[in-house]
Amino acid sequence: MGKMLRGLFLALLSTASLAVFAQAGYPNRPVRIIVGFPPGGVTDVIARVMANEMQKELQQPFVVENRPGASGIIAAEQVTKSPADGHTLFFIPSTHTVHPALRSEMPYDTVGDFTAITLLVTAPNLLVVRADAPWKDVKEFIAAARAKAGGIMWASSGIGVSTHLGGELFAHLAGIKLYHVAYKGSSAPVEAVMAGQVQASVSAVNAALPHIKSGRVRPLAVAAEKRSLFLPDVPTFEEAGVKGMRSETWIGVLGPAKLPRPVATKLNELFMRLITRPDMRERIAAVGAEPVGVELEKFAALMREEVELNRRLVKAAGIKPE
Repeated sequence: MGKMLRGLFLALLSTASLAVFAQAGYPNRPVRIIVGFPPGGVTDVIARVMANEMQKELQQPFVVENRPGASGIIAAEQVTKSPADGHTLFFIPSTHTVHPALRSEMPYDTVGDFTAITLLVTAPNLLVVRADAPWKDVKEFIAAARAKAGGIMWASSGIGVSTHLGGELFAHLAGIKLYHVAYKGSSAPVEAVMAGQVQASVSAVNAALPHIKSGRVRPLAVAAEKRSLFLPDVPTFEEAGVKGMRSETWIGVLGPAKLPRPVATKLNELFMRLITRPDMRERIAAVGAEPVGVELEKFAALMREEVELNRRLVKAAGIKPE
């Protein structure tokens, strides 16, 4: 019994020592930040902004590597095969939680094969119509959709993306029929509204904001818990009477599964501290996003919830998994 207890004690001591070393000695070489999309997109821009600051804080290079392909799936699979030591990080957009609903088979578990580190920033989606549209608010829009045979024609930035699923959620919650048209690219749906090709769009704030400021489109509601910092006079859907309407594009940080807790905690705390700095808030705002920052478990829970919600929305929209 004495030998068994002594062996158990030594094993626990060894584990604790490794954990302390992992936190104190991390990072001890360059850190790769994997982005599953080409340079220039919002995920890439945020990754590069954070990489620059992390490098200053931790005195090691943080190098962004773009691995585009299959909407981020190729990059994600690479991350799952990387050592779980904190020297490979993965910056993801919210589409990471949509993939399981759109594909019949996945090469990895969207949540289980990763360590959730933090939700960094978010950009809420919003409902916009042309400036000369007859609908001044969401209630009038819903009434018009109910009265119009076939529903109102609206646009998103693609099949299965957050703006598409956000529009489907709105239609479901409001009990209305909307006719969806998918465009490519975040700016195309708003441009289609201005051109009169569709009557409305669900778009990310950063895509719609320039046209809102120019007076060519009118925002009716923001699909977030609170009003947008960029559009403080625009009500949320909740305020407009559509309860449960949330649709946001976000960017988060993951690591490979079984990342040592001290390393994950160290990264989480540093990311959260960085995004609260006034200069960082300004740089994040430049791409139309707002800083968030959440604890490890909260981000993991959020991803699990979104995976299940997206499955329901994709099924309701009649989208067949590939």
